[in-house]
Amino acid sequence: MNQKPFRFVSLLLGLTFALSIATHVRSAPSPKPQTTSQAVTNTRSFPLSEPNYTSKRIRDFSPFSAALTNFSAKRRNELDKELLEATVPKMQQMMASGKLSATELVVYYLDRIQRYDINKLNSVMELNPDALEIAKKLDDERKAGKVRGAMHGIPVLLKDNIATGDRLHTTAGAYALKDWRADRDAFLVQQLRNAGAIILGKANLSEWANYLDENMPSGFSALGGQTRNPYGAFDTLGSSSGSAVSVAANLTAVSVGSETQGSIVQPSRKNNVVGLKPSYGLVSGDYIIPLTAWVDMPGPIGRTVTDVATLLTAMAGNNSKVDAKVTALAKTDFTQFLSLDAARKLRVGVVIFGKDDEEAFIKNILTTQPQLSESEIKLLPQYAAQLYAAKNQQVQPAIAALRKQKIKVVEIVASKLPKENLTQVSTPDLEYNFKNDLNSFLAKAKGVPVDSLSKIIEINKADSSNRVPYGQRSIESSQNTVITAEEYAARQASLKNTATNSLNQLLKTNNISVLVVPVDTMFAHSTSGFPALTVPSSFSPQGEPEGIKFVGRYLGEPDILAVGYAYEQATRIRRTPNLEATIATFTKLNNSVPSIR
Repeated sequence: MNQKPFRFVSLLLGLTFALSIATHVRSAPSPKPQTTSQAVTNTRSFPLSEPNYTSKRIRDFSPFSAALTNFSAKRRNELDKELLEATVPKMQQMMASGKLSATELVVYYLDRIQRYDINKLNSVMELNPDALEIAKKLDDERKAGKVRGAMHGIPVLLKDNIATGDRLHTTAGAYALKDWRADRDAFLVQQLRNAGAIILGKANLSEWANYLDENMPSGFSALGGQTRNPYGAFDTLGSSSGSAVSVAANLTAVSVGSETQGSIVQPSRKNNVVGLKPSYGLVSGDYIIPLTAWVDMPGPIGRTVTDVATLLTAMAGNNSKVDAKVTALAKTDFTQFLSLDAARKLRVGVVIFGKDDEEAFIKNILTTQPQLSESEIKLLPQYAAQLYAAKNQQVQPAIAALRKQKIKVVEIVASKLPKENLTQVSTPDLEYNFKNDLNSFLAKAKGVPVDSLSKIIEINKADSSNRVPYGQRSIESSQNTVITAEEYAARQASLKNTATNSLNQLLKTNNISVLVVPVDTMFAHSTSGFPALTVPSSFSPQGEPEGIKFVGRYLGEPDILAVGYAYEQATRIRRTPNLEATIATFTKLNNSVPSIR
């Protein structure tokens, strides 16, 4: 996600509207700078209706009809008491004691998906028709005394840009890939299957990882429809919207998302779940439809830090040549770091915001928006003061919570952070990367129905109102990029070096292992390849979830998991959404009529 100071749409909209834009646009995990048109689009009223189009994929429950018919209301209520908000370790305890089977756990989630997701939350793109058969085999293994590990029999949803060599499709939400079934699993999927996880299905996403058109809302794809927030009339944010929403709504135990610049941490933030963007290479990016391959990272999403650490343990590993330190860490059980004692050995920096940040923000606005009127300019100090006061309101409770856990906290002024514009992938770079990386992926993928971005664009143009109802300007700009490979290689090297060196220097200068920042503060961690963990931090008076972000050194997952766990135990902000109440507000929304069967 790139951020750029936006133009005030109109002085008449007032400061309140400006602050709304700051919430929904400046923090929106779009991989491109915000424009005025996008600001207007993203301040539309939530929850969102779907456009009148026909490309939405039908979710097929026929393989599970008998099991769902036999799943009684009595048993559903019994399992609700045990499984709503249950951690993966608790599920394992229930299966070990014979109180639950993997097969029944799958049915439980299928029942919830059928009741709460279809044409409602829209977080699940497609269900694995073999899920029950896989669960039955894993149950048989358990009865025979073979338990593969902490993920044995646990359902997982995968973001639909992660390839699976089964009967599921892999599409990135795009019409042009609607019929593609990959010839093999992505390496991380192999890791999950080997660990005993059940691939329950594919999660919806913002199409092409939120790189289709600047006016497309977060959580929308042609095949998946519009993902909606389980907590109410709020944005879902980020391209991993379906992965975060499905976990938040208890439609799966855990899920896998992917992030370029914010697309795990941002939807996790706004859907009250925990999300981890791992160090680059710790989890393999093999056979994942790319946006910017040298930045893209898949990562775990769960309701607790414990579940994220458990899923990371199963996912970690790389089938490409990587540093020996990556290989060693990938063999680690990450749950061992969930310890207050471990966290208390670390120094943690927490970013605070002051007058310098307000002045720098105003200077940046005046530089990038020279057309502002005098009356608009007069409004800037008030806006900046409220914007940064809101950021401090996010971090101050984190300082208190960490100190309550007897963790050493160092306050760091935000002006010392690496500059966002020097450490973020820019729009021209994204344009080059998407075309280059996608075409490379399509050339190597077997059985894929299209072999280039240009053909995808032409397929969409043949029926644009149904295939790209919000347009496709971003990918058309990518197709028309004028950057050469040589130019881009130099830009990439400069960007990565700047991000890595500046973040390393910040950690070293302040003698800290972990940096805590508001989730909407985007800086060097994406392009440096450093890890970032989001943990729920609060709810607004209207009930909108908020999160806090923990950034660590490269391969610093042990540290951010320890500190994130300590923070979670001190605050315990996570709460179950009231799906009945939320979905009751969806009654006037349009849901498209699918034509794909």
